[in-house]
Amino acid sequence: MKRRAGEREKELKKKKLLEELGEGKLPYLTPADADFHHLQKTRYSKLIFRKSDTVPEELHQMVQDGFLTLRKHGCFFQDLVRIKGKDFFTPVSRILIGKPGCTYKYLNTRLFTVPWPTEGCEIKYCSPQIHDACKALIKLNDYLHIEAVKALQGQNLLGTKDTTVIDREQNFATSLIEKGSFSKDQSSCYVPEDDYTSLNNRTSYNLTLLNYMDPLQMPYLKQEPYFGMGNMAVSWHHDENLVERSTVAVYSYSCEGSSAEEASDWNLKGRDPAVWHVGLKK
Repeated sequence: MKRRAGEREKELKKKKLLEELGEGKLPYLTPADADFHHLQKTRYSKLIFRKSDTVPEELHQMVQDGFLTLRKHGCFFQDLVRIKGKDFFTPVSRILIGKPGCTYKYLNTRLFTVPWPTEGCEIKYCSPQIHDACKALIKLNDYLHIEAVKALQGQNLLGTKDTTVIDREQNFATSLIEKGSFSKDQSSCYVPEDDYTSLNNRTSYNLTLLNYMDPLQMPYLKQEPYFGMGNMAVSWHHDENLVERSTVAVYSYSCEGSSAEEASDWNLKGRDPAVWHVGLKK
């Protein structure tokens, strides 16, 4: 009952805001705007952005080849979901790959992982190419785990610490190195005491949700209602099932040969409608 009441309240707020806006739209910023980076630092300080050229080219090639392999083999599927009592196929096609037995739930739909190669588990794939594609995602997750640890270390969240805490952190760093979580040149762990026992769990990724769509081939997509940002693949939402203080990593790739290459004329400032974008609001 509380959930339904909350949904009704949200709908009323949305309706009121849209009535107030009328034909107008709320302003928004993109990286092309001068104030964008200031806003990111002040309101989204825990959002870490990495440009593609900071990621090893070998990893890019491995992951992108794996993605194209999965697409070639028809491994992406649209989900049938129920929203407000009506059934819809999602505009985004998905596949969930990860540790055997892991699941992901959204809109009352539960996805089960296609297992990636795991030591101690006998997993049979219909082709060696799909095996390699799943293995590439393990490599990506290992890399993102390393980067998440480094990013948390770099956050300005550190206080004064005594020798005992520092010793514990060094032991933690050593244990991660021995397990192959990251290389020695990345091992200068400096972890707040209350994060010490949870850092590895917070930054370890046990599954990957791959999303694929070509927005220019989907004219039926709804328009974003508040900011005039163009067609939406996924409406504004927040993930209610995330564990507090856990990390989420996103890798974005625009396929070669997609209709993204055809979109030379676009008039949304700072945005190409043929390219996948993520928007944030508070």
